[in-house]
Amino acid sequence: MKKVDLASLNLDGYLKSIDTEKIKSSLLKLKPQTKYQNIIDNLNEIIKAELPIIENRFKSFSQHLSKKEKKKVENIFNYSGYRAKANFMEHFKKLGIKSCPFCNNNYIYFYAEGAKKFNTLSTLEHYYPKAKYPHLSLSFYNLIPSCSTCNSKFKGNNTHEGEILHPYYEDFDEKAKFSVSVDSLPVHKSIELSITLNSSDDRCKKSIDRFQLDKIYTQHSDIAQEIWNKAQVYNDSRIDELYESFYKNLGYSKKEVKNMIFCNYIDQKDINKRNHAKLTQDILKQFELIKK
Repeated sequence: MKKVDLASLNLDGYLKSIDTEKIKSSLLKLKPQTKYQNIIDNLNEIIKAELPIIENRFKSFSQHLSKKEKKKVENIFNYSGYRAKANFMEHFKKLGIKSCPFCNNNYIYFYAEGAKKFNTLSTLEHYYPKAKYPHLSLSFYNLIPSCSTCNSKFKGNNTHEGEILHPYYEDFDEKAKFSVSVDSLPVHKSIELSITLNSSDDRCKKSIDRFQLDKIYTQHSDIAQEIWNKAQVYNDSRIDELYESFYKNLGYSKKEVKNMIFCNYIDQKDINKRNHAKLTQDILKQFELIKK
């Protein structure tokens, strides 16, 4: 939900993790070769290209291919084979994403198993689907770490290709806000509280619709209620008191104290590190416990 920090990205290293010569050699065996020549000639650039270049130059390279021909290209690029390799997946692991950037509702994990096998509970969302654009199946900017729910269960036949927010380029956090409405003011365990998610941005609305975010978060009124109750007890003066009397001497910062109190990260840059961080931050902003 927060724009992904790509500071760790090494595109040359990513390219080296892919056997481009093997891909080219296999493509050269396809007939008629003229159908695949653009992919062959631009393979390295396709894999490294940023999204605007993909959209303006490379997306069309598969439009003249039949469904059967696209499947041949998809098999040659062998995305599933590379996804099982550590030196390929490490470039996505280094992005430091721990919570799905599309929903912030499910954790994603990367872990190695055995000396040569790399497993991951994180899937890689193809922004442009590999069945339709098989030559983009290994393009870094076309692959986004995500949870299996966002990548599979909410996709169906409608991929919203090119219409939803792209986490490498766009910031959902800046375009949409959670808010809560409370029917009564006293702190009480059974307080009635509802969550809404609003945006005026059309692409953001597409993301909300694609991943059913407004519906998912209505199921989390208990989380919002806990945040709201804590916000009533731990106002700024109470947090300052706790900090000065106890946590300061232990070397904690005020921000770290707030993280502990509200059981989540309160810094915007950390939204992709923990589930429901955006929900937490938006509620705290609503009650002016952190700055907007």
